[in-house]
Amino acid sequence: MNVTIIGGGNIGTAMAVEMAKNGAAVTIMTSHPSDFKKTLSMTDIKTQKTVSASLFRVTDNPQVAADAQIVFFTVPSSVFPSSFAKILPYLNIKTAVGIVPGTGGAEFFGQSFIQKGGTFFGFDRVPFISRLERYGQSVRAEKKTSVRISSFPGTNASQLCDTLKNLLQLDCLPLSNYLTITFTPSNPILHTSRLYSMYHDQPIDAPYNHNILFYEEWDDASSEMLFCCDNELQQICHAFSDFDLSGVIPLPIHYASKTPALLTQKIKSIRSFQGIGSPMKEQNGKYYVDLSSRYFTEDFPYGLCILRGFAEIAGVKTPHMDQILSWYESISGVNYFNQNKFCGKDLSDTAIPQTFGFTTPKMLYNFYKTSI
Repeated sequence: MNVTIIGGGNIGTAMAVEMAKNGAAVTIMTSHPSDFKKTLSMTDIKTQKTVSASLFRVTDNPQVAADAQIVFFTVPSSVFPSSFAKILPYLNIKTAVGIVPGTGGAEFFGQSFIQKGGTFFGFDRVPFISRLERYGQSVRAEKKTSVRISSFPGTNASQLCDTLKNLLQLDCLPLSNYLTITFTPSNPILHTSRLYSMYHDQPIDAPYNHNILFYEEWDDASSEMLFCCDNELQQICHAFSDFDLSGVIPLPIHYASKTPALLTQKIKSIRSFQGIGSPMKEQNGKYYVDLSSRYFTEDFPYGLCILRGFAEIAGVKTPHMDQILSWYESISGVNYFNQNKFCGKDLSDTAIPQTFGFTTPKMLYNFYKTSI
């Protein structure tokens, strides 16, 4: 099978090794093709076993999408719109387009391809927890036991799962609709709740003595805010009662942690999360918050804002999401709220559904029903 992966970062590299190892002809499209070796290696975080696999090619030419049977996008959500626009002219309508993960408003940017009858699918979460060792050469990763996907049209999800089982050698479960992917309680609330809890009580340019470990130094305040946002997300799910959103699993169930204190212990103990720092940069021996990090440029405009946009359409109050977004306004200079209403001028630069003309539950239903 000919597979093209857009993006040669953490996830793209891990997926490339795994799929090439399992017999796929893998092409990586990246802006730095000269940095890549023909053979990539992946070390399993748990077993320390290293495997290697050879790529078919590495290129920066978007025309490689023309002969791919599946194109996987593993770039940040903030980069996806421009990356997809480059590929779109060369996409065969029979080529399946997969987004890893499928959040970030990807389905809105893919509307034209979907409406032409193309197969467009998203993962609920990434299939690997991975970190590059050397760009274009090696990665450390821990493969998950299963992934869940949803697709436009929904009738293609089961067949896609069969294909992904072979490519990635893990279980794949089809979800009932793509809205379940969009509402997955992952980075849009996980990262933003943590960032707020770490930094909101200090000036954003305050110096720190060390780079705070994002997960290993997780605290109860972060867990409490995360649980509050997760509860608001569940209220949004309940408001869209025309869809089966039982697949949006509440975090207390997902992490098997009924209280914030238990969640803190759980997150701090996850092996694959260890050693991951926060979005900070060092200067003269001190550490400062890095607002240019994708934790900010992706997880707010292409994450939490999207959930808040759905809440606005559904008429659901989200005081904790608003609290986090208001803080982000104060540190970034963007304008999301106008007289306490979610209608600020900079929302047009986000991936909320309203940016794409979706303003009522009925309009959203008509769009997402094709993924059932």
